[in-house]
Formats: sequence, C-alpha cells, structure tokens
Amino acid sequence: MEHLKYASTEQYHEGIIIEVTDGSVTIDFKGRLGTLKVPRRMVITDWPITPGMEVGFLMSYPEVLREAPRESFEHPNTPKEDQHSCN
Repeated sequence: MEHLKYASTEQYHEGIIIEVTDGSVTIDFKGRLGTLKVPRRMVITDWPITPGMEVGFLMSYPEVLREAPRESFEHPNTPKEDQHSCN
C-alpha cells in the first residue's frame, strides 16, 4: 500500500449479480462500468446467492504502480510453445 499515491479514493457502487458458480460470483456494474468476478467467499450475505440480486460495495480506482510491466508476467492469452511438437 505504500506504493499508492492516492490511498483513499473509495466510492460507493452498485451492481447486479449475473453469474454464480461453485467458486465465483460475477457482478455487472450499474452505469456501464463493466463486470467484476470475485471468489464466492468474498461476497457478504445472509441469503443464498442467486443471479439478479443487487449488491453494493466500496471500490477505489486501480492505480498503476510502475511504468514497466513485471518481467515474470505472462499474458493468459499468449500461446505457449508446444512441448510435443516434432521439428
């Protein structure tokens, strides 16, 4: 947290739960702000979670910490070399 320039910029947001799996919940933000997928264990509720439920939460803006990407970063859509190919 010491790397953040703007540590306290929380704002209240609302959304609709659009998907529930055994391990995750996907929330569609109101106001066309996109979607957020979180582990199911992070959702605070007294009821069974079902699609269509409204949620409210505090969220801050993501802040880029460094100019250069991490050297160990591998994009999830980058194809890996086929280890079984015959050349």
